[in-house]
Amino acid sequence: MLQSLSIRNFVLIDELTIDFQPHFSVITGETGAGKSIILGAIGLLMGQRADSSTLRPGADRCIIEARFTHLDAAVGIMLEEEDIDSDEEECIVRREITSKGKSRAFINDTPASLQLLKRLSEYLIDIHSQHKNLLLGDAGFQLSVLDLYSGSLPQLHTYQEAYRRLREGQRAYEEAKATALALSKEQDYLQFQYDQLEEAEIEEGELEALEEEERQLSHAQEIQEELGGAVSALEDDERGALQSVHLALRSVESIRRYHSSAEEWCERLSSVRIELQDLASTLSSEAEEVTFSPKRLARVEARLDQLRGLLHKHGLESCSQLIALKEELAERLEKINSSDEDLARLAEEVEAAEAEVLRLGEALRQIRSDAARAIETALVLALQELGMPHVRFLIQIDALASPSLMGLDHVTFLFSANKEIDPEPVADIASGGEISRLMLALKALIADRRSLPTIIFDEIDTGVSGETAERIATILRRMGQSMQVLAVTHLPQIAAAGSDHFYIYKEHGEESTRSHIRHLTSEERVDEIARMQSGSKLTDVTRAAAQALLESAGGLKD
Repeated sequence: MLQSLSIRNFVLIDELTIDFQPHFSVITGETGAGKSIILGAIGLLMGQRADSSTLRPGADRCIIEARFTHLDAAVGIMLEEEDIDSDEEECIVRREITSKGKSRAFINDTPASLQLLKRLSEYLIDIHSQHKNLLLGDAGFQLSVLDLYSGSLPQLHTYQEAYRRLREGQRAYEEAKATALALSKEQDYLQFQYDQLEEAEIEEGELEALEEEERQLSHAQEIQEELGGAVSALEDDERGALQSVHLALRSVESIRRYHSSAEEWCERLSSVRIELQDLASTLSSEAEEVTFSPKRLARVEARLDQLRGLLHKHGLESCSQLIALKEELAERLEKINSSDEDLARLAEEVEAAEAEVLRLGEALRQIRSDAARAIETALVLALQELGMPHVRFLIQIDALASPSLMGLDHVTFLFSANKEIDPEPVADIASGGEISRLMLALKALIADRRSLPTIIFDEIDTGVSGETAERIATILRRMGQSMQVLAVTHLPQIAAAGSDHFYIYKEHGEESTRSHIRHLTSEERVDEIARMQSGSKLTDVTRAAAQALLESAGGLKD
């Protein structure tokens, strides 16, 4: 429940603190006194956006803080998931807005996002205002009423998990189908490319080897001539390098007995002679092996043209890249060939997921249908109590063309307040006063089935008066026996039924106007009810009438 509310520097409020009580309390005041300001402050704690215009003129910071007690277990679980300290006894929510428009939110003194405030508020408080009556015509709200009343939320969550699996399977199937279609369109071209590379029988490093061979074949005669010249330069009997080394070796050997270094020089010259002899032999053999073959050159050039053409066609630079491309094409062709099997498997998975969704959806529909009949009976009785003796209320459940996240059903509330008019959709036929009473009856019906300790009604009495107002007061007071109910009202019948009464008023100074709120004593309640009944002029008669109304409504404390 909402234990206390503290507001500082918000619109027309300097500073105030309200301690609320359990059960049913009312808030009254003259039009424009500031009731909407209080609700606006609570709205900020529920995650509504704010700006600097909410600050009291001249203030640099606005602070709104509420303390909630008697918490639902879901609150502690949510806070633990968000790494926020959780107290089983209370939860403190605070908003701060600066004059620069910056806003910060805190839960138990830990910074929190507005999204988290919105989620948390679903377990703490519900503000029902006139514009929320519009929800009555919303199919989503109507469906949620059925699920809340029936207690089918666990089944709904199970269904939604199955529905999400179905949607994921459908997306996977459609993506695979689109990919297979795109690949099939280029299958012939891919196969042609692969066959061309396969027939080419490309080997690693083949291009470089062929280019080397081409250079040799193109210059075979020149190579032979130059190698022959090199051999002659080494082996010529008169001027060859070997003859010169031989003569040098003989000269050095002749001084071996007289010069100590000659031994080393002889060894080195002998080594040079052996190396030159080996080199001459190698060059001679190579010259004999080099032959000019026009046929071989033509084959090499043709093969190079083939390889270079493939490289140019695919924008590649080496045979290894062509080999990698062939492997990639093989994989893509394999994927195309196996796509039919993959699609068949995915289709079976989608079919199974859809069958599960339909099974769970049908079970959910049965629960909703049973709840609909119970709600119809309970609401008719409640609305008759609220002064609608000939009311008819039906809940129509139609099957959707295809499953949705919320199930297989489309729900429509049908309503008629008169005998001669057939029930039609609520949004099309109900008046403002009728919608207010219908919404109150719904709220009262599902109040005990929600984990919500506090509900605030903002002028739920719109369009009603007299005996109907008394009946509304009775319902609110009854709701207050199991939860905290706050009602902002202009009707004395409702105000008199509250266990506690808060009065909002304005004080006008020379330069400013400020809103205040106070908890009324029994005597002050009599005066306020009298004012609401008869206007500002208070007499013994009007006070006596107010006293009688309070006693009959049960609003006076012992």
